[in-house]
Amino acid sequence: MKVIMYPAITLDGYIADLDGECYSWISEEDEEYYNQAIEKAGCSIVGRKTYEQYIDDFPSKNGSTTFVYTTKSNHVDQDRLKFVSGKPEEVLKKIEGYGFNQVIISGGGEVNGTFAVAGLVNEIIVSIYGVVLGEGISLFGSHKPKLELKLLSSKQEVPGIVKNHYQVT
Repeated sequence: MKVIMYPAITLDGYIADLDGECYSWISEEDEEYYNQAIEKAGCSIVGRKTYEQYIDDFPSKNGSTTFVYTTKSNHVDQDRLKFVSGKPEEVLKKIEGYGFNQVIISGGGEVNGTFAVAGLVNEIIVSIYGVVLGEGISLFGSHKPKLELKLLSSKQEVPGIVKNHYQVT
């Protein structure tokens, strides 16, 4: 299964402020590129905290299926909203069981870090914003993955935002 991490980060490497808020600096145009990536993949993985914070954006984006990665088992699956737990490898097998062969990791930091440390991320498409928060939720949460990346492309699709596309080697 192809796993693509698709974060938006500040120049100092945060995906959100300490309260998990990021929509004040995320561009609507860049958000549309992100939504198109999810639509193409057909599904995405988000963490429980991200899901609970942005619950109005779920259960689906563009008809896709959202998998919420959680350790709590008190949630009930819906048509396009599934709750999954276990080791990252097990989660990907569950997602494959629904017929998907590609998934977008949509955060938060702990989910990003969990899959990166497990060596399961194939590509990272990161939108870098000219914003400095000083503190916040880091791209990989509390995890410290060691990744070697090959830059596939770098472009500015949206003014002021650099989008780098990396392959994890």
